[in-house]
Amino acid sequence: FIVTLFCHGELVRRKPAPEHLTTFYVMLSVGGALGGVLVGVLAPLFLSGYYELPIALMAVTALLLALLDYRPWRTSVVACWTAAVCVLVLAGSYLELYGRASLVTARNFYGSIRVLETDRDRSDEARTLVHGTVNHGMQLMDPERRREHVTYYGPCSGVSLALAAQRRPGMRVGVLGLGAGSLAAFCEAEDRFRFYEINPLVEEVARREFTYLADARGAVEIVLGDGRLSLEREPAQGFDVLVADAFSGDAIPVHLITKQALELYFRHLAPSGMLALNITNAHLDMAPVVAALASGLGKHAVIIENSEDPERSVFHARWALLSSSPFPAAVRAAAAEPAVRPGFRVWTDDYSNLFQILK
Repeated sequence: FIVTLFCHGELVRRKPAPEHLTTFYVMLSVGGALGGVLVGVLAPLFLSGYYELPIALMAVTALLLALLDYRPWRTSVVACWTAAVCVLVLAGSYLELYGRASLVTARNFYGSIRVLETDRDRSDEARTLVHGTVNHGMQLMDPERRREHVTYYGPCSGVSLALAAQRRPGMRVGVLGLGAGSLAAFCEAEDRFRFYEINPLVEEVARREFTYLADARGAVEIVLGDGRLSLEREPAQGFDVLVADAFSGDAIPVHLITKQALELYFRHLAPSGMLALNITNAHLDMAPVVAALASGLGKHAVIIENSEDPERSVFHARWALLSSSPFPAAVRAAAAEPAVRPGFRVWTDDYSNLFQILK
């Protein structure tokens, strides 16, 4: 905000006489377009992480020092130089730490991916896949613990209970969102797990830096592309469990949790299948959304929360399970029914959903 004020203030100080204003505004537009190209096109191509902000801060700091008027009282000059040095040091430290803390840093159109490694050379060494600022899966690297169910998929989590309740030889499971491939740890002999992932970089990193996919005891398939569009193009898959794990970030993909989306999911579920939605979110309460959708579609719905267990690297998680049939006793014992909020409309594929999010 301060940088923006400074740049605009300097532009106002330098604006030309009225007869040259057309050229002035054309140059402003060209500058805006170039900025968009730099951040939207060139940065993902040439920068492996979100480096453009500290680079911009350092560039504007250099501009400040170049434009500094040294005639005013020297206290102002000292203050500007002090601020400039602080910005340069902090931005440079951020750039250095961002890369040093990451085992892998990569970036494409869909954003920046990092693999963080902790407690190296210890039995509890772990790797974590971070997309932007959101944890997309963690794995304990000890060979004896690589298939442990951690983070949002602990033994008492909703998805664990759903998979246990549906367990049968040759179980079919669909998953929207690959992440590190954590759910492949549930894949037993004869099972078939089908992951839908929009970002090809996620598949590349999951295969290279994590072993969930390679360690799966059954068959694992990965379908690249938007999960909903992929499901729309496919014949009914007959999944015993369909997992949608895409709602933990600060900007959820609304098109994956609308009435039309859930109708599509149930088309791909077996008659007794379960839909598992990871609605763990620090910013949004998704339970009323699930309650309204279940009520509107005539489905059974429950909410299952599990406690955090730091010793086992298990996070607090909140899952919603939906089914066309009543849930088995093992699921009902750990669940609560989502409360329907009066006046809360079912989310659909139109923009009215955005106004309910804002409310």
